[in-house]
Amino acid sequence: MRLGELLNMKWNWIDFKQNIITVQCSAAFTTKSKKERIIPISANIRNPLSPQFPKVFDLEKTSFVFTRISGIKLHEDFVSKQFKKSVRAAELNEKIHFHTLRHSFASQLVQKGVSLYIVKELLGHEDLSTTLIYAHLQQQNLRDAINVL
Repeated sequence: MRLGELLNMKWNWIDFKQNIITVQCSAAFTTKSKKERIIPISANIRNPLSPQFPKVFDLEKTSFVFTRISGIKLHEDFVSKQFKKSVRAAELNEKIHFHTLRHSFASQLVQKGVSLYIVKELLGHEDLSTTLIYAHLQQQNLRDAINVL
């Protein structure tokens, strides 16, 4: 998900029965593509997130998932700066930004053989040419392709 999508995510976007997140548009938030999309939830996300799920069905289900103060969403600049502090504390490359996580996710999917069309849908891209930016093929991918024959 994009940072803006994460920060605007509300509990009612999450369906733990079907293991999906529905990225939704509203009066207060519109996705980059101005369309909703469904993202499957992996166990790596479900396990730490589900215990935090509000047990009350009314107002808490429409509250933000990621907050410091209940009902108030985090600001993108705050999250970006905190992420950059963590990158520096871990002595990682200064070029790493929050968006790098999204880029790495897409690149790893492509390198593991996931269809570009599926990656496109997961990322919420309108056009496949945008997804191609993430399609960094490694030499091993090329060798594996030749060895299929």
